[in-house]
Amino acid sequence: MSHAERSPGAVPPGSGVEVLDLDLPALVALVEARSNSHPTACVEIGEQAVERAQAVGDPLSEMKIQYFLGFSRHLLSHDHAALAAMERALALAEELGDRHWQARIRGGLGAAHSGFGDNASAIELLEQSLALRRELGDTFGIAAALNNLGVTFEEMGLFPDRARELLTEAFTLFDELGNDHGRCASLTHLASLDTTASEALAETDPVASAGLATHALRTARRAVAHARALADNNRLLGECLIRQARAHLACEEVEAAQVVLDEAEALTSLVDTTHFLLRLASTRGRLHRTRGDLRAATEEIERGLEISDGVLRSFERVELLTELVAIHEERGAYADALAAHRQLLTATLQQRQDAAERRARVINAQLDVERSRVEAEVERLRAAQLEVANRELAYDATHDSLTGLLNRRGFDAALAARTHHDGEAVTVLVGDLDNFKVVNDSWSHAIGDRVLREVALLAGGAVRGTDQVARVGGEEIAVILAEGSTEVRAVCERIRGAVEGFDWGSIAPGITVTISIGAATRRPGESVATLLDRADGLLYEAKQAGRNLVRTDGVG
Repeated sequence: MSHAERSPGAVPPGSGVEVLDLDLPALVALVEARSNSHPTACVEIGEQAVERAQAVGDPLSEMKIQYFLGFSRHLLSHDHAALAAMERALALAEELGDRHWQARIRGGLGAAHSGFGDNASAIELLEQSLALRRELGDTFGIAAALNNLGVTFEEMGLFPDRARELLTEAFTLFDELGNDHGRCASLTHLASLDTTASEALAETDPVASAGLATHALRTARRAVAHARALADNNRLLGECLIRQARAHLACEEVEAAQVVLDEAEALTSLVDTTHFLLRLASTRGRLHRTRGDLRAATEEIERGLEISDGVLRSFERVELLTELVAIHEERGAYADALAAHRQLLTATLQQRQDAAERRARVINAQLDVERSRVEAEVERLRAAQLEVANRELAYDATHDSLTGLLNRRGFDAALAARTHHDGEAVTVLVGDLDNFKVVNDSWSHAIGDRVLREVALLAGGAVRGTDQVARVGGEEIAVILAEGSTEVRAVCERIRGAVEGFDWGSIAPGITVTISIGAATRRPGESVATLLDRADGLLYEAKQAGRNLVRTDGVG
């Protein structure tokens, strides 16, 4: 993750500074200065600095040091230590009543959780950080929170449009502030989104793929330009160069990619993060593969896999193994491809297990009185994940294969998690396409499937990234709103209006599609079954009143 939360330190990270010669404010500034550009040095200095702050009883200085120490450990993939430092920093911020630092540290915690794949906790923490920073009127903090939220959605791989929206908003704010670090952080991930989309379309739509690749390269070059304007930030420059090289490859500019990667590789003696080395290995593997040198590509990927050994982030192996499977298949080495594919399945399963276990630890810390229930739930999740692995980790275990939305099983699990506490506000929207049978009968089921996919996109675009959308029946969708019911009708109307207003004639001439929606907000002590029954009843009222209507239970 390109973390955007950084301010310039007052003390430059020169090699001759003796920690013991600095007073505590200068020491805090030195830790901050090294946290982003020299994380290993930051950890060495930060541990001494924490002891100094504790010895003199200075909780404010300790809080800041713990935050920067946590961020450096995050960059070095020391995830448990990063979380411990960040959580200590947050506890101190809460004791001090410092809301600015509470917001900042929650953003750092979100970035740490996102770094090892715990997206649920990451989004929750980053949304909290964003809300508090909006309340404080902290423009830079708002931009940083938006950037990190966008990166989280990008890394999830499921919501590229939401990621693009957040990163673009973050860049606009950073640009207004004239902040090169923030500009660079947002632009490099925007370039990555376009590169990923270009690679996905390379075989099916070469024209669109080329356009996206060109745009990605233009954006990546801007990111590199801003990175070069930063003093002593080789890590960020290296990451930007790798993104630029990947964009060159998407544009089929192999020699240009080679030049950029050579510059990035020259920084390896200065950049000590595992993530940088793995991205470098992955991209060099892709370059060799593009040239047709599959042996060199294999060696590069295997070198990256060796680097990733012992790193807790199993998801970082997934990208390398995916590339390795493709290389072996191109070589015609199907036995090697099968072996790599088995490793990929194992790594993917481990990634899911890691995320489930970390999420369980977060819940466990918040709900000590229910520790035994949480541990049982973790075991249930592990069993479910093993079952999925036995079916080649089928994504459709909790998702609808046609639309990519949650399926009924995923919806029920998500709703159960949201309604675990009696006092937690939750709203359920149930929508049903009006007269959908006519579409299937008159235009074919293939057209009907296209309509359903488009409705899924429209519904997803009408809600927040933290809301959950599901296809729970043939033409029935459901939405779980992340927070209470203050804007229920507005959300329903956005979905209804988006469906009604779409140009359905672009799919097949003469088609019109509308949706009816019922929405119910959970009442104190109400069961999930009763909540769903009320939402269904309100949907029935909307149908009976003439369709293409919204009915709510009167709240919001």
